[in-house]
Amino acid sequence: MCDLALVQPKGVHHLFGVRDMLIRDYDDELDRNNIRVCLIELQEFERRIDPRMPPGEEIADAYIAEMKQNCCEYLGKIFVAYDNGEIAGYVTLLSKLTSDDIDDGNLEHGLITDLVVRKMYRGHGIGRSLISAAETFAKANNVRWLRLSVLARNTVARNLYTSSGFSELYVDYEKDLNNHSISGV
Repeated sequence: MCDLALVQPKGVHHLFGVRDMLIRDYDDELDRNNIRVCLIELQEFERRIDPRMPPGEEIADAYIAEMKQNCCEYLGKIFVAYDNGEIAGYVTLLSKLTSDDIDDGNLEHGLITDLVVRKMYRGHGIGRSLISAAETFAKANNVRWLRLSVLARNTVARNLYTSSGFSELYVDYEKDLNNHSISGV
């Protein structure tokens, strides 16, 4: 596994006027447990939307290990947001991905894989500030196209992304075949 500090020079952004927030680069020793708390909170929120998702406590450690490995492989960066020493959220950006879809034409793009703002900190501009930090890093790495995904029923996140300049690219649909009749069968 790579040393994230080698890939990611340290940066600190003080966001005065946004609850005197501090956004800085992830430090595994300082932030791992705090990121874990955020991830579990997000996973439990998303389980209310889709109960098929596994509990956050069950996946947190493996998810964080995979997130860090992806950052090493795809020139990624994790930014953490703190408010008075308490974790408020984080964003993970992978800046060098190439689409696996042949019809995308090997389009290189960046991907925000995670954006988490803890419930008690929502509505204060932290998500928008984390997106801005990710965009700044992406632009510095010559990323033109930035993508992300969101659960369709997470309307708060979808509104944030739309108001931050993102637009729908693909829309996935799903059907439970055990609970719907199929015509013609």
